Amino acid sequence: MQVSLLAEHVLYLALIALLIAATVTDLRERLIYDRFVLIGLIVAIFVRTIYRPEPWWTYLLTGVGVFVVLFIIAALTQERSIGGGDVKLFAMLGLAVGWEPFLMIFILSHVIAAFYILFLKLIRWKQVTGKSEFPFAPFILVGTIVVYILLLNSKF
Repeated sequence: MQVSLLAEHVLYLALIALLIAATVTDLRERLIYDRFVLIGLIVAIFVRTIYRPEPWWTYLLTGVGVFVVLFIIAALTQERSIGGGDVKLFAMLGLAVGWEPFLMIFILSHVIAAFYILFLKLIRWKQVTGKSEFPFAPFILVGTIVVYILLLNSKF
């Protein structure tokens, strides 16, 4: 197995494992622990030190850029639109996977969440309002899994 193939598998499988843990805590406690993000950052830095298809600064700019933009959105909306844990998860993913896969994860997670909320609205139209809150880590997890599967079918 090539180093590039092994590195991408290790990276995505570690991220998915961490996102599963974040999903569990987000569903149970509405919290995403910093330790999940920290472990993800360590794994990403380790893997991207060994193998990176893009220049290192692409990953760094993606992670930092995502964090800054989403942090500002969270601050301006007082975390009603996106929570701090979700901001950190997205920043970790940006640093780990780079711009293009991150954008696919970001868009997919929001589209999947939108369909879920529309479905809930249809079956519980009185309970689901504009002020309803939903844990977002499960949608980030599903978006990441879908991107990993797409990458398996195309790159590897």
